[in-house]
Amino acid sequence: MNQPVTGAADLPAMPLPGESAHGPAAPAPDPQRDADLEANRRLREALAASGVLAAWDWDLAERRITGDERFAALYGLGAEEAARGVPPGVFFSVIHPEDRPRIRLAVGAILRGADLFSKEFRILLPGGATRWVHARGRCYADESDRPARFTGTMVDITEQKRAQQRLRIAQTAGGVGTFEYVSGYGTASVSEQFCQLLGLRPAADLPLRTVNALVHPGDPRVIEEGGRPVPGITAEAEFRISRPDTGETRWLARRGEYLLDSDTSELRFCGVIYDITATKRTEARLRTLNEGLEAEMAARTADRNRFWRLSADIMLVLRPDGVILAVNPAWTALLGWTEADLVGRKVFDLIHPDDHAAAGARIEALGRGEPLQRADDRCRHKDGSWRWIQWSAALGDGVISAVGRDVTAEREQATALRRTEDALRQSQKMEAVGQLTGGLAHDFNNLLTGIVGSLQMLRTRVAQGRLADVERYVTAAEGAASRAAALTHRLLAFSRQQTLDPRPTQANRRIQDMEDLIRRTMGPSIEVEAVLAAGLWATLCDPNQLENALLNLCINARDAMPDGGRLTIETANSWVDERIARERDMTPGQYVTICVTDTGTGMPPEVIARAFDPFFTTKPIGKGTGLGLSMIYGFARQSGGHVRIYSEVGEGTTMRLYLPRHRGAAEEEAARAPRPELPRAEAGETVLVVDDEPTVRMLVTEVLEELGYAAVEAADGPSALTVLRSGARLDLLITDVGLPGGMNGRQVADAARALRPDLPVLFVTGYAENAAIGNGHLEPGMHVLTKPFAMDALATRIKTILES
Repeated sequence: MNQPVTGAADLPAMPLPGESAHGPAAPAPDPQRDADLEANRRLREALAASGVLAAWDWDLAERRITGDERFAALYGLGAEEAARGVPPGVFFSVIHPEDRPRIRLAVGAILRGADLFSKEFRILLPGGATRWVHARGRCYADESDRPARFTGTMVDITEQKRAQQRLRIAQTAGGVGTFEYVSGYGTASVSEQFCQLLGLRPAADLPLRTVNALVHPGDPRVIEEGGRPVPGITAEAEFRISRPDTGETRWLARRGEYLLDSDTSELRFCGVIYDITATKRTEARLRTLNEGLEAEMAARTADRNRFWRLSADIMLVLRPDGVILAVNPAWTALLGWTEADLVGRKVFDLIHPDDHAAAGARIEALGRGEPLQRADDRCRHKDGSWRWIQWSAALGDGVISAVGRDVTAEREQATALRRTEDALRQSQKMEAVGQLTGGLAHDFNNLLTGIVGSLQMLRTRVAQGRLADVERYVTAAEGAASRAAALTHRLLAFSRQQTLDPRPTQANRRIQDMEDLIRRTMGPSIEVEAVLAAGLWATLCDPNQLENALLNLCINARDAMPDGGRLTIETANSWVDERIARERDMTPGQYVTICVTDTGTGMPPEVIARAFDPFFTTKPIGKGTGLGLSMIYGFARQSGGHVRIYSEVGEGTTMRLYLPRHRGAAEEEAARAPRPELPRAEAGETVLVVDDEPTVRMLVTEVLEELGYAAVEAADGPSALTVLRSGARLDLLITDVGLPGGMNGRQVADAARALRPDLPVLFVTGYAENAAIGNGHLEPGMHVLTKPFAMDALATRIKTILES
């Protein structure tokens, strides 16, 4: 951009890096110094040839600027004054007022450590003329790498700017009219387009008074008449005219410059005019629009500020690193903190330590541009107490704006309501227990009466020698005992404390085996349909409990269809993804589903919500215990599955049972055959029986001895350990789970495995302590038999274990 200046003289000597402001140092013989001076001389000659207008050397530490003779002339200084140095403010004094702020900012960057300076700006010469210059400079650092000196030059680029301006005029002006006026004459030479723009008839010459008379009063004239403008200065103006041909007001722009003829000394004013009416109208519309927008923005700002001051919710602005930038007055009213207390602190200083991790994750998400809606954490009051605040926040303009609402009272109310609801539900449960206790006691008393009475009659008939009726009393006692056991199993199932014997099971086969029983139970008024999926997976569960659960579901469905209907049993393979698993408190994965659907009365939402509660029933007192669905729920959850209810009043109900898929094959089940003869023991086989109940221990021992086994008894864990540590032969350990003396049955079994690794174990229990037996998952060689049990079932299980 270095442009030569017309009539520029040689550049005089100027201080350069390595020289003093008053010339070279004392001429002591120094080859390196002589070489530097010669290089500086060549540099001055190059600067003079390039059209440099002035050069300066700014000592940043001393805040002093020195310059050459051109610098002195440009700034109206004496040569000695320029050589001694002037304050930095002088540097900006000749810069055009409109350009001065911009150049101050650029110089400020140099003072803060920037290396290069390159700017174009206008300067005001001592005679009043305006010139364009291109200033270039460089900052030099001292030994501590701090800015020390700022040197540079100014080059005149006025002619280049004029050429650029003329090019812009030619590119943007549509319909340009030209004119030329010689100062002192009353007529100007004009083009045809010039006359058209003014609304005049075409003419080659026009009187200035005719032209300028069209201009609105107070606007600049089209062609200036008086004065002696400085040659080479561009004359720009915008004005309105009233066209004489149409009476219309139009906006015109003028661009021109004064030229001095060196031969005749005439001052000529040459220029162009063009129509800018459309631009002016657009500007007026934009100005009106901007004024309206400014007023609207001012109103919105006032509303925002008013909302900031008056809001009862706390507000804050913070950086993405959590530093608080601003807070509203509500902080003082709500949490006791003033603006001075909080601005500059980390927001984490106010958040409960237990909530730091969640709050940090939310702030990181906000920093990525993700908005936040309704997140709660605890904020510290100035008095040390904690308040629950619900936040909404978003990122904008590089900062996070957040609004917090105090929800402490709401959370306390919700907690109190939840406790009240829990207490009410517990009260309802206890009321139900109280109402049903009579029915349960009645059932147990009936069963016990049947057992005790049958045994007494059995003793009487045996004493009398009347043995013909013995079988009838035995059958009655066994039936009553079986019904009591079934009721006990239900009580255990709903609390998920029953003992399960999980085996790989094919649900389709179980349903097919039960289909006739279900049809008979439903009766003729209910149509039963089984839709069994082909390729159904196996599941790992207790097959007997599965049949019991399925029968209970069918009975419930029958009771919901008093006037008849349709019952559908359907199986399917299902996949539960992570979202549904979270909603239903399940483990994601593959499940076998069994659906029992009826067309009955259906259930309202409040009944569905309590359907699995123990003792909850909609049946009259004495018609149901409220244990059926809770037993099914307990079985499903204990098996690793779930059960769901889908129902609408009047539309029927679907009960869907989920059981986890088993990857292996289902066990082949032998066809039911007549009861075989009880298996006999081989010679010498010995069983250790551990049970704290003498009657049970006696019965098990007698059964073993009748079958040919040798039996060793122990009443508790320590006694059993004594036997285990002896050298006696033991082929099987039968132990109750719940034992006195500080050792439960599982601990006895573990000790037995440590002493005799291959010893099989059979747990017998009426109340399964799942932690003791591994939550239903037994180790290889361990088995379980639930009390009460038939003696032949015990004998068959023992023989099976010993032969495996």
